[in-house]
Amino acid sequence: MSKQDAHNQITPYEKRELAVASIRRSSHKQEGNQSFEIQILAIKEYAEKKGYYLPDEFIFYDDAQSAYRKSASRRKGLNMMKEIVLSQDVSAIMFYDFSRIDRKIYSFVSEFYTDVIAKKPHLKFYTTTKEDEWTPSDLDVKLQLIIANGESNDKSRRTIDSQKTDLDSEKRPGSTVPFGYNQIDKKLVPNENAPFVLFIYYLASWGHSIQKITDILNEAGIPSPTKKHWRTSSIENILKNPVYMGHLSWTFRHKHINQNDHLIEYSHDAIVPGIFYKLIDVNRELKKKYNKLETPFLFGGLLVCKNCGNHLMHRNSSTKKKGTKYSYLKYFCTTCFYEMDIDVLNERLLGYIHQQLSMSVKINSETVINALKEYIESLQKQMELLKAKEQLVLANEKVAEIHQQNQLNSVFRNVKSKLKDEILQIEQSIKEIEILLIPSELEVFLNSFQNIDMSKLSMAEQRLILLNFVNEIGIHFKSENKIEFDIQFKVNPVSFITR
Repeated sequence: MSKQDAHNQITPYEKRELAVASIRRSSHKQEGNQSFEIQILAIKEYAEKKGYYLPDEFIFYDDAQSAYRKSASRRKGLNMMKEIVLSQDVSAIMFYDFSRIDRKIYSFVSEFYTDVIAKKPHLKFYTTTKEDEWTPSDLDVKLQLIIANGESNDKSRRTIDSQKTDLDSEKRPGSTVPFGYNQIDKKLVPNENAPFVLFIYYLASWGHSIQKITDILNEAGIPSPTKKHWRTSSIENILKNPVYMGHLSWTFRHKHINQNDHLIEYSHDAIVPGIFYKLIDVNRELKKKYNKLETPFLFGGLLVCKNCGNHLMHRNSSTKKKGTKYSYLKYFCTTCFYEMDIDVLNERLLGYIHQQLSMSVKINSETVINALKEYIESLQKQMELLKAKEQLVLANEKVAEIHQQNQLNSVFRNVKSKLKDEILQIEQSIKEIEILLIPSELEVFLNSFQNIDMSKLSMAEQRLILLNFVNEIGIHFKSENKIEFDIQFKVNPVSFITR
């Protein structure tokens, strides 16, 4: 072996300048076509040909990142590469082709190239499809960027047109399929994970927090949509998605499409009964009013001192005895200066309330139906009044136009918008209540609240029942051993649904 051959084998990259590279694929759907592998091979061969050293750790990835929808400054891989370029002795940046750089024409140049060149004016840019150095001032480069943008724009429009065609036929456009469903011939069909979705809604309907539901699923070893641990964000997205009630909601994502969400009601089999959505909405309102549901203070917000009329407060007190710390959970009146231990209160109250609820919650379907129908009638009357006001506003608006009172235009516009929103809200409420009148939905409701055994419920579930069915608990405090209670139950057995 000659000395020259030995030298080439020992330090093949010693005198080569350092290069970095950026590769990108726009969608996970490209995983099977070896997009990354093809780009890496081409870039490495190009770097070798140009005499640069390109280590593997200096190849930066942007996976499932659209260069049409996402500007350069929002692409993680590009930002990481930029930091390396500005902090180390890098001589060249390489891309596979024009479309991997940018599809927005201006984004890469204004948000990456200009900034980097200002700090490193001798830095070179290359693509494997162009022999010479890449520069945005090159006419050919400008044309290629314009073509790439046009291709993306056309592709996006074709996608929108295809989605519209599917929606007009009440089919679901191709997209990520929601957990709990399979998509067959562009229709959603519940699969083996549907019971887990129903379980999530069941827990939420009983007041369990998103964090608690996440913990329960992970402890039970139930697989998540990603086959990994559940995250609170996944639970939250499932609970917000109307797809599980059988509705298809679709948003057109295109900068030139200014259109509201497309909604097709009852387009496929529901996994979750509609009553669960209403119960979860009620729980959210209860949390706003009474704070968290998962608390040992089951009667917080319900206790009223009959001596002074104030609501009782609660606190966690602690003391030390012989070096050991003891905690005491107390309810107390800030005016009358008495306090009660929650264990004593729970023992006295829960058994009695359970007995009373066993009788008051055993409501029959006729009672529920009548209550719901009365509520719908009250909503319809409200809507008629609002529509009458709307007609009055329109009449006055015409009079103002005749008299050219243009200064009132904004006033009329705001009033009409407010009335329209209120009418839409009432219409939505009527739809929700009408769903509850469906026999199958009514059966779910009755089964949820009949034959309740308070002793077998968790603290969150016990508190939820108390907040839904108890209006107020009056406290007549005479001494620690002599406390009388006055419990007021809510008159309407479905008041928590119709409020």
